[in-house]
Amino acid sequence: MKMGGMCFNWKVVAGLAAVGVGIWVVAPSLLVAALPLLLVAACPLSMFFMMRGMGGGQCANQPQAAQQLAAAGGRERAGFTGDEPLAELKGRAAGLQAQHAAIAREIARLEAEDSPAVREAEAVARAAGERAGR
Repeated sequence: MKMGGMCFNWKVVAGLAAVGVGIWVVAPSLLVAALPLLLVAACPLSMFFMMRGMGGGQCANQPQAAQQLAAAGGRERAGFTGDEPLAELKGRAAGLQAQHAAIAREIARLEAEDSPAVREAEAVARAAGERAGR
């Protein structure tokens, strides 16, 4: 629910309205004093309940490895006891090493290329250096 450009949890607004009605029934003279406090309390209470509804008190973004460990049998430690997870991790490490080597080869190839754009940029830089040196 949006009121005045701010979002409020409708349950909080309903609860605060019920408290306001309760104060009006029990002690009508205190309603004028309690009304500003109820209005100010609406924002932080709405934020609190909205965050709790989104799981703000929990670690919602667990790392992928921790999620896989939990799904694989709920092991408490990161150390693997079976051969299957170890073999899987070794395979993933080998794949990453192969990717790393391919990227390193591509970088070396690009650095070794003597493209026309690089030659032109070097010529412009030399010319600018000669002009600055005069």
